[in-house]
Amino acid sequence: MSIEASGTRHRKEMSRVDFLGSIKSISEKEFLLFRNYIMDHTGISIPPEKSYLIETRLSKLMAESGFDAFEAFYDFIIENEDPPAMQRKIINAITINETLWFRDETPWKILEARALPRLVEAIRVGRKTRARIWCAAVSTGQEVYSTVMCVDNYLKKHGVKDVTLSDFDFFATDISSNVLDIAKKGRYDKISIMRGLSDYYREMYFTPCGSAWDIDPRIRGAVRFANFNLKNSFQLFGAFDIIFCRYVLIYFPDDLKKEIIRKMSGALTEGGMLFTGSYVLYDLFKDDFEPNHYENLTYYTKKAVSE
Repeated sequence: MSIEASGTRHRKEMSRVDFLGSIKSISEKEFLLFRNYIMDHTGISIPPEKSYLIETRLSKLMAESGFDAFEAFYDFIIENEDPPAMQRKIINAITINETLWFRDETPWKILEARALPRLVEAIRVGRKTRARIWCAAVSTGQEVYSTVMCVDNYLKKHGVKDVTLSDFDFFATDISSNVLDIAKKGRYDKISIMRGLSDYYREMYFTPCGSAWDIDPRIRGAVRFANFNLKNSFQLFGAFDIIFCRYVLIYFPDDLKKEIIRKMSGALTEGGMLFTGSYVLYDLFKDDFEPNHYENLTYYTKKAVSE
């Protein structure tokens, strides 16, 4: 080993600290290193004015790895013997997981008023064997479970006997393995259960378990979960009738937004619905989707393919 290499290794070893060590503030250079790393692996674009997000969210992971300087921690990550494991830890630390039950309410009103009557009839007459719904970036599961409860409640409320929950395929994905672990369990604490969930749905679909609430196993069992990065190909998933990709696109640069929108168009059946949140990004959707309006919400339907 050369003197120079030995000195580099020594400097890295000197930067290791115990868990109570003081973390140095992130520099502009260090911010750029981590911003690019996060962009490459998640697609999330963090602007310079939000460098504090990297600093605050990675500080604990950095201390647990024995570093007090971000550049030394970055070097360690790049040279790590198990890159996927460290990558998962960084993704879990940096991703934003804000969610609640029936968020914004209107998407589920649209399901009941416009989507479910059409899908139930298509299944009933044999035009469709199953209706497929994908919740992308599902976080801790509230969105997809809200959707399953909405469908189940619709079938009960309208006395539908010849179409059941088993005729629907609910698929949920997220890039964070941590939130998926929570979602799969279907157990929520008192604070989580209160955020957007009505007494009606709580009493119908949840059972108290100590200080937490467990969702009905029938609702939990209706969902397939998978760890997935929206930067990757959708081809293996097949076609969906409805896609929820809500409050996610805003974190991506425009070129990645366009790529994901194009892939979602390819993953939808003709006339399929896409929900993105309460913001409007029609300029990015105009090539593949038609905007639709219901109360205060804009959602999108896939354009018919021109002959």
